[in-house]
Amino acid sequence: MTRAAAILLLLATAAVPEYLALGFSHIIPYGADHILFILGLFFLTKEPGPLMFQMTLFTMAHSLTLGLSLHGFVSLPRQAVEVAIALSIAFIALENLFRENLSRWRPWMVFGFGLVHGLGFAHSFAEKDLVPGDFLPALLSFNLGIEAGQIAVVGIAYAAGALWWKRDCYRKMIARPASMVIAASGVYWAVERSC
Repeated sequence: MTRAAAILLLLATAAVPEYLALGFSHIIPYGADHILFILGLFFLTKEPGPLMFQMTLFTMAHSLTLGLSLHGFVSLPRQAVEVAIALSIAFIALENLFRENLSRWRPWMVFGFGLVHGLGFAHSFAEKDLVPGDFLPALLSFNLGIEAGQIAVVGIAYAAGALWWKRDCYRKMIARPASMVIAASGVYWAVERSC
């Protein structure tokens, strides 16, 4: 059997559409915290190449910890994970207020934050009953759904912000105020989730 046939066979299970939809809905409409994280990336890096690089690192990281968590190799209390996710949102947005360009280390911070977000995704994934043979197709589908949700968020952000990018006031009137709202939301969620 060829590698392509093996991949198609893996994806040809009943779990694929269900977990693809679950991953997407974990971002849109139920993932306000993850939407704000992705928008935090967008408001500093609207250029497609660097933005997609960060999103790819984020996806790789959360896929890694999602898989490790589901196999029992990594485990943290849900509350601690949720607080850390909120703080990652605040950090990304606060950095937007003090930097005008992407730093060399920011993509690696995004990767680190993706590791934390993967633990949050694991809590949602683990709540579903899954036939053991469907684990890999479900995991791949869930991650593809998350990625599709993130791309949809960025697509909407591009469409909404396109008229402002070329204007001198974009950073002052759009990116900075949006980053302030995102940072405040992250801090609020961190406090709320720590209680």
